[in-house]
Amino acid sequence: MRTQVQFLKRLLEQAYEGSRWHSFRSAVEGLTDDEALWVPPTGFKGFRWADGSILKIIFHVGADKIVQISTAFGEGGVDWLAMEHRFKAMGGNLQAALQIAQEGHETVLDAMAPLTDDDLEVERPTYGSGRITTGSLFLMLAEHDFYHAGQIQYIRGLISAQRGK
Repeated sequence: MRTQVQFLKRLLEQAYEGSRWHSFRSAVEGLTDDEALWVPPTGFKGFRWADGSILKIIFHVGADKIVQISTAFGEGGVDWLAMEHRFKAMGGNLQAALQIAQEGHETVLDAMAPLTDDDLEVERPTYGSGRITTGSLFLMLAEHDFYHAGQIQYIRGLISAQRGK
């Protein structure tokens, strides 16, 4: 049976590119290099990796999926340090971040492809310790895309307001 798997797949696709209003891809549509690099003039306080730029968010969206899937379904051979090095080697720019985001999305769908609904109840490790059911992992990854899509849209609004557009 694959009813729940198919539902989660549709949700992941909506979160990444399906919703024209709320998806990650709609949030980055038409994004310029200048917008991607913009950092809030008052600074930003958040995660170690974050500086408030859309570029760092885009990288985070894709890299997190690759790291999480490597941890949950592989041997954990891909960690954040490896992804940061890879991003820099690819140029550390908007194009590299978008490429990693696309790869992350495809990695998630590939990991999900052979699963049955019963597999969604299997607990798997998460990056940074802890365990989560497979279904909860995929749900979290969809929520992650929606969250960061909204964050990107908000930052783009700040950029427009600052520039008087």
